[in-house]
Amino acid sequence: MSFYYSVASGSSGNCAVWQAGNTSVLIDLGVSVRALGKALHEIDMEIEDLSAVLLTHEHTDHIKGLATFTKKYDLPVYATFGTAAAILQKLPQAEKNLRTFAGGEQFEIDGLHVRSMPIPHDAAEPVAYRIDGGGHQLGYVTDVGFLPDSIRSTISGCDTVVLESNHDVDMLRTGPYPMYLKQRIRGKYGHLSNEDCARSAAALAQAGAKRLVLAHLSDKNNNPLTALRCTQRVLDGTDCELYVAPRGAMEQPLMLAAGKEAQCSLFD
Repeated sequence: MSFYYSVASGSSGNCAVWQAGNTSVLIDLGVSVRALGKALHEIDMEIEDLSAVLLTHEHTDHIKGLATFTKKYDLPVYATFGTAAAILQKLPQAEKNLRTFAGGEQFEIDGLHVRSMPIPHDAAEPVAYRIDGGGHQLGYVTDVGFLPDSIRSTISGCDTVVLESNHDVDMLRTGPYPMYLKQRIRGKYGHLSNEDCARSAAALAQAGAKRLVLAHLSDKNNNPLTALRCTQRVLDGTDCELYVAPRGAMEQPLMLAAGKEAQCSLFD
């Protein structure tokens, strides 16, 4: 059994489970350990069932639960050298769990092949991931100011892609954020807009993506229906299923099975 399960997605917290074959990994830990345990319990899993944690970068909405996690569990936490250094400045006790690597490096976790990809974001050494194993391929790309051709090429051919659709350009422009924050979000090291996400989604669907999950939506500068409609327009005529990850946990995992009819869901 293989699946993708979003525990949290957005500026208040990011965390997801990817199971391929017999191996399950957690991507980011931007929720409390209690919330993680509760979410996993809903899908008949325990934290101890995880093989590892993969961190994309050190921003709080991606490592919120790390302090408690590293106190209670012996599981390895993979992070780039830059991300690990930033974490250790605040959480020196995490050193025993950390497994460090350079951005762009590839490694194995219990039969899964993990390829990290440096990304343009205002963090120490942030990365996206491609994970192959169990007959499936996941591309996981959030917190990017833009999507370089090199990353799009690396995740092309993945049957499942999680891609940031952070903000609507007009909502951001007219929204409540101060100007410096608006400039950060729409800058080269900020976050991906709905329109940029849609352009990449079309290319990924043509390259074989069967499931696309829109992630890391802004609470103030976006909404699920707006993001969904923007990308759905470019996917019409393809067999790529489209989903929007909610701010809280999905009601059920996204099961990875061939032959399903194309879907479009908000996971309400």
